Amino acid sequence: MKKILAVMLCMTMTVCGIAAAETAQKENYTVVTVNGAFNIRGNTPAGYSLVHTEDMESANLATFSSGDPEKPYFDLVISFLEEYAGVERMNDLTDVEMKELVDDDPTLSDKIEITETDHGTKVMILRSNNQLDDFVCFVTIYKGYEVALNLFPGEGGELLTDEQIGWAMKFLSDLEFIPADAGR
Repeated sequence: MKKILAVMLCMTMTVCGIAAAETAQKENYTVVTVNGAFNIRGNTPAGYSLVHTEDMESANLATFSSGDPEKPYFDLVISFLEEYAGVERMNDLTDVEMKELVDDDPTLSDKIEITETDHGTKVMILRSNNQLDDFVCFVTIYKGYEVALNLFPGEGGELLTDEQIGWAMKFLSDLEFIPADAGR
């Protein structure tokens, strides 16, 4: 009898622990709806919160910041690109097509790094080559939408560190793209 009670207690605690972990994890999630086409869900970095969203005619914007103005902030900008309407993911593009995504903007470096997220999605990383306006832009494509994460330094103007760039890439890597009709 004691063994049965011990097993039941252990199972109850395990279920409660899993439920508590799922609840705690979901509390950190931010969901951005993109033109009714899909939702983007991501675990907001520790100490950050979604402070502004805007549905503009040509793009959706979500701005995240910390309570500390010295820490970097970032924008998630999602915009539909007609020329990529049939493209499921950036992985489907050639290297030439990926480079065409970048305007001839003199503030961006000539070096474009292409990497993959933990989930195998290609991401283009561009960094400002202007010391006065430091930022890093991470770009990918999902169902014809350009998804860009723009990371900017805090008010102190200190250059972005590799660690800050790393957590921004982790945030982008962990984003989930959920069809609008999921769960119906």
